[in-house]
Amino acid sequence: MNVGFFVPVVVAAALASSCDEEGGIFDSLRSESSVYYYNQITSQGAGDQSNLTVDFTVEGDESDRVNDVGYSREDEAPELNVRIDDSENNEENAVRFRGVNQNGANLFTEEARLNNDVSYTAVSYGDTTTGGSPELGVFQQDQSDVETGTARFRLINTVSTNIINGVFSLDVRYNDADDGTYFATGLGLGDATDYQTTDAGSLNLVVVRNGSDPEDEVDRVDCSLNGGRAYDVILAVNDPLNVPTDIDDADGELVIYCHPHERI
Repeated sequence: MNVGFFVPVVVAAALASSCDEEGGIFDSLRSESSVYYYNQITSQGAGDQSNLTVDFTVEGDESDRVNDVGYSREDEAPELNVRIDDSENNEENAVRFRGVNQNGANLFTEEARLNNDVSYTAVSYGDTTTGGSPELGVFQQDQSDVETGTARFRLINTVSTNIINGVFSLDVRYNDADDGTYFATGLGLGDATDYQTTDAGSLNLVVVRNGSDPEDEVDRVDCSLNGGRAYDVILAVNDPLNVPTDIDDADGELVIYCHPHERI
């Protein structure tokens, strides 16, 4: 009889003690949102990639930060976690994203409304030497199940069509699709397509100048997708210091980085 009474008291005491230690176990049970950050900022003509390195911070009820994120390639993104008040009746679910370079100069500041228990992909893009400022896109991930043998992906464009002369936006099709059969049209810098479902294996895409007839090919890109997974596929330039400035120079200079969503 005494044991049955004593255990809840000990648990209650432990919980109360934890509450005194900056939230303790109650704090650890709070939900949070996850943000996966990719840096695709370019610097045309720069001597090295040090100007591309970003210290990235996400600020909500609490903050998280990652430093020295260089140009993202095949490596997976660092995960940042932030807790927010996501009540439907207030504005406290707005978070702020900041990116600064190694000299402490501001690269971008953006705000977005996130929800706890949801994962997001954040991608910075733009060129530091062609006018304007780098920007940040924030995209909610689709975490629903993917059928075995298929893969789900969306394409996020970080290729600046302001740099490639004569290309205002992009159309994209599968390599085995007929000319003119595009799953994305008019894709501009920072745009993302809807999710697509395809067979697992090699993903081969053809990138063309929007509205060209006959089709004016910019480049062909490929990567590999595993079955039963969802991906962010980022269209980027291979060399962030040597961005193609003409459509005739872009062949072989674009890439896609296929990043699987983390399973939850």
